[in-house]
Amino acid sequence: MWSPSDYEGVKKGEIVAGENFFGQATVDPEATIEPSVVDLPEDVEPQPERLDPNELVLSSEQMAGYFHSAPEDPLGEVVFLKDPQDLLSQQEFRDCASFLSYHSKESEINIVLYLFDERQEIPEEYNIEKVHQLYGGLFKDSGPVVSVYFHLGAPNRAQLMMSSEIRAVIPQDEQERALRAAIVEAFEKTDEALQLDSFLGELSTRLYWIERELEIAGLQEKTAGVQPVEDFEVPEGSLEADNLWGAARAGLILLVGLGGLVVGVFAWRWSLRQRKYHFPEVDDERVFGAPHAAGAGAVVTFVDPHLPPSRQRHQEAELERWSDS
Repeated sequence: MWSPSDYEGVKKGEIVAGENFFGQATVDPEATIEPSVVDLPEDVEPQPERLDPNELVLSSEQMAGYFHSAPEDPLGEVVFLKDPQDLLSQQEFRDCASFLSYHSKESEINIVLYLFDERQEIPEEYNIEKVHQLYGGLFKDSGPVVSVYFHLGAPNRAQLMMSSEIRAVIPQDEQERALRAAIVEAFEKTDEALQLDSFLGELSTRLYWIERELEIAGLQEKTAGVQPVEDFEVPEGSLEADNLWGAARAGLILLVGLGGLVVGVFAWRWSLRQRKYHFPEVDDERVFGAPHAAGAGAVVTFVDPHLPPSRQRHQEAELERWSDS
């Protein structure tokens, strides 16, 4: 607010109006400004829990649960899925067991699946080679078997072992290719259960072609087991007699055929001669109660009732005039 003294100063030129707006503001050098936004501390990712490697190794008691007698479902069918730790939910377990059962019915090579957690380790005495030798008899009545160790969440840790009858025919590199293809297919999914489904689906497809190779190999073995027929010499006289008999038989067949053809032609012509054609009698129509036409007509007669009209072309026209009476 302006005072009278300020007004007088403006008139004398001692005060310039608005001068303070363009001057530099006076700042207290000791003044401090609090920050308007307080920086929040950065989120620190929790470090993964470090477990003792010995704690990840399954105990003998836990492994024993995988190798009881072959379990059966309520319908009496063998269950090829081993999950004593209940890593799958009930629905996931039923779906997986149903797929393995379906594969067993459609294929001669069964899949026995052992499920483990992602980070679990298998004891050395239970590696898949030893297990296949010691416990392969659990499914001996089911035919050739492929044992699979699968770690949920880590398909790349999967292991596969085929029974001896398969390994005798299928080379090791082809077995490894089947396993790698199933692992690659599993990594197309992110969910653990879906990874398992994709793994089994691809493995089942690969085993189908392996089964075809086993069938081919078995057929070749059967063929190789047949003794070849030894060559034997035929006397020349016997060959000449056979040739004469063959020529005579061919001539007889030709004569019989010609005779049958001639008889058939005569029978056909006789049937034509015996055929009769009956023409219906049609009354003439009248228009307005009177006969109509051009005043003349023609009568066609057929001499032979046994011949068709198309073969009786000689016609005689008979004119008939109508009288007005």
